[in-house]
Amino acid sequence: MSGTAGAAPPEPADADGEPTSVWEAIERRSDVPLSEEDLRAVQELADERFAEQQVLDARAFIRQPDPSFYLDPLKALELDPLHLDQIAPGEFDIPIVVNGEVEKWMHYFLGRGRKWYARWLGRSTRYQKLIHTEMAAAGLPKDHFFLAMVESGFSTHARSWASAVGIWQFMSATGRAYGLRVDYWVDDRRDPERATKAAAAYLKELYEQQGDWYLAWASYNGGPSRVSRAIRAHDSRNFWVLAQHDTLPPETRNYVPKILAAAIIGKHPERYGFDQGIEYLPPLDYESVDVEGAVTLDVLARCAEVSEEDLAALNPALLRGATPPQGISQIRVPTGRAESFAEKFAAIPESERVTFRRHTVAKGETLGAIAHTYGVSVSDITAMNRIRDPNRIYPGTELVIPLKGVPPELVAEAAGVAPPSSSSADAATPAAPTTWHTVRRGETLAAIASRYGVKATDIVSWNKLSDPDHIEAGQRLRIEGGSPQDTTPLSYTVRRGDALSTIAQRFGVSVADLSAWNGLRDPSDIKVGQVLKLYSPAASWETYTVQKGDSLGRIASTHGCTVNDIKGWNDLASSTIYPGQSLRIRKD
Repeated sequence: MSGTAGAAPPEPADADGEPTSVWEAIERRSDVPLSEEDLRAVQELADERFAEQQVLDARAFIRQPDPSFYLDPLKALELDPLHLDQIAPGEFDIPIVVNGEVEKWMHYFLGRGRKWYARWLGRSTRYQKLIHTEMAAAGLPKDHFFLAMVESGFSTHARSWASAVGIWQFMSATGRAYGLRVDYWVDDRRDPERATKAAAAYLKELYEQQGDWYLAWASYNGGPSRVSRAIRAHDSRNFWVLAQHDTLPPETRNYVPKILAAAIIGKHPERYGFDQGIEYLPPLDYESVDVEGAVTLDVLARCAEVSEEDLAALNPALLRGATPPQGISQIRVPTGRAESFAEKFAAIPESERVTFRRHTVAKGETLGAIAHTYGVSVSDITAMNRIRDPNRIYPGTELVIPLKGVPPELVAEAAGVAPPSSSSADAATPAAPTTWHTVRRGETLAAIASRYGVKATDIVSWNKLSDPDHIEAGQRLRIEGGSPQDTTPLSYTVRRGDALSTIAQRFGVSVADLSAWNGLRDPSDIKVGQVLKLYSPAASWETYTVQKGDSLGRIASTHGCTVNDIKGWNDLASSTIYPGQSLRIRKD
């Protein structure tokens, strides 16, 4: 779900240290150093997409599969290598149509694309139970399993040239909008369980918008606004009609038949020759434990009695080889290891705890010079940041510098950050039972503080937040005392002449937040009648009850706002109001 259908990937460059391959270009665009596994996934995705592009060129497309694919040469002589007469739509819980476009992609998977489909099948068994379970829990068809297959080949390390990531290929803004944490330390798009929950929520919303699974899938790939424009342009809600026109880009027009082809073959892979030579992975099997603060994977692996590589595979969302320094992290360990893990982790000495510094590579810097500056070894930095070649680091890349055994006060001093004062410590002293709050998309620290009846500065202190303006959806925050009060999201219907910036200003939120809450890739692409969701601190609003003789103009004048402000805050289509009606008025 890259959301960039129709755009072109970056061209490889050449001289003067410029990238010479698509995946090297991707590595330079990422502020997270990519591991060998990351780069293998990038290369696999790029190679498979290149082969697909050749399929889209009718002149390069060969209708019949490569006979060498068949282990039984006699199968190559079959009149119907696609076994169309054996396809039973009743076996699927997604709508199945077989037409020329679907057959084209079946030929691709049985011919030029066979090696990739075989890899995808091998990885599929690792995630099948998880995806089926989460889709069923959301009330969605389980066969959306094949949408993930087409998106990423079931690789948690998959990263497109446009920086869509994970098995569901979320862009960062869309991931955050559906509750995924995407920051310096953690990328939940790579976490199969959390990303699948988010994908289910997004697909459900798209289906509710479009009322048709094929249109929902096309929206997942190309964006709902683009699909809606195509529907209006051609006055049809039939995907196959829309796919005959250039209003949808080629990638989106081919996306639906590709999913159907993958599903048809995947229901009976042995029927199509995928019955031997496939190395199937075992299903995911884990339980979760809570870890507070920053701890490196090697320490956690010792506590779990597994290799660091195996633990990293269970926790692909951890970007820096360690848990984040703030709050509680949920770590997956093999089933049956949680109790022993807790015992071993409790016995970890303070010297095993790690204090971190961030360092942004400057032009001309070397790892040796950076290591010397912080008094650590080059190997410590390369291990923490998964750097494959110590001689190849790029300006602008952010590195994690591990400083074991260094008191936090000294690290704060070195970073130019004042350590907590005694008054801050006093404010942070718990005076009531501790509760934990999981940050929801769109929430601000001020809104959370208002909800629990505490000060935002206290939340900063309790959780040792270095940047009060930067909290992520999914982050867990310690709250000392206070009782939560429910908050209800607002809705706003876009009117003629509206811009996202004016709407954001009216509600006292940022354009970036408004875009993230509504999954908008292009802030300028909003339509009249579109309903936007907004989240705003409860303390920012008051309720006014309309009195007899009131008008919007009089109420606006009294509260120092405009009529359009009140209409926008209350999603009013006209200026008509009635005595007893409750209006939301934003406080200054």
